[in-house]
Amino acid sequence: MTTTALEYATYHEARIVRKIVKDALAKGWTVSVYDGEEWTVKRSADSRAILEALCTTDSDVLHMRDASDQPVGNIWLVWGNDEDVISDHTDSETMADFMAGRY
Repeated sequence: MTTTALEYATYHEARIVRKIVKDALAKGWTVSVYDGEEWTVKRSADSRAILEALCTTDSDVLHMRDASDQPVGNIWLVWGNDEDVISDHTDSETMADFMAGRY
């Protein structure tokens, strides 16, 4: 049996993270997922693959790269905190603009 994307996330966690992934991909970025042990998705533009890789451990890191494959930054997610799923993100102007209003 295959689990659905973000099956173990709360409603608010899933809503917030889906929006982050959607917005990153809309900017032409790729997303990698680190689950604390391994990179389960690398440089993907496939939202389903990205979302299905999330919430399998207690935290994940989303690593974003721009269209020229240059690193943009990271977002640290900690599951079980409901609306506070975003724990931290890279401190840069690009990431601050991207994250504005998300928490």
